[in-house]
Amino acid sequence: MDSVFDHTGFITPSLEGSVRFWSEVMGFEPKPSVERKGDWVAPFTGVPGAELKIAHLFGHGTHLEFIEFGAAGGRQGEPVANDCGTGHVCFKVRDLDATVERILAGGGKLAGRITTITEGAVAGVRGLYLRDPYGVLIELLELK
Repeated sequence: MDSVFDHTGFITPSLEGSVRFWSEVMGFEPKPSVERKGDWVAPFTGVPGAELKIAHLFGHGTHLEFIEFGAAGGRQGEPVANDCGTGHVCFKVRDLDATVERILAGGGKLAGRITTITEGAVAGVRGLYLRDPYGVLIELLELK
């Protein structure tokens, strides 16, 4: 396949809230948000009547996109970590405990709990899954 990876995107019920969390708590730089309402949006997304608010955020060597669907609502509730198609982002951090506290203070939620991995390539590393305020899974691994 002749291609270049561009970004990872997440659906959010609140673009403003997601941008605030991912910039203020996680350290990403937001670029101006845009709205897309053209005739191309519904066939492109496969969502009839879709209107989009989109934000692109950059940091930590990556590009994240958050999309809030208007006019056509989506399924409510957080995805479960083992739902097919559910993704997550992973960060390696120097101070796991302080990073967890910062995420929780910024509106994030625990999905799991701090645990030491006992097998595989990262055996001996502490880590866990958390969620941003709107359900995006965040994996943290502590740097040794």
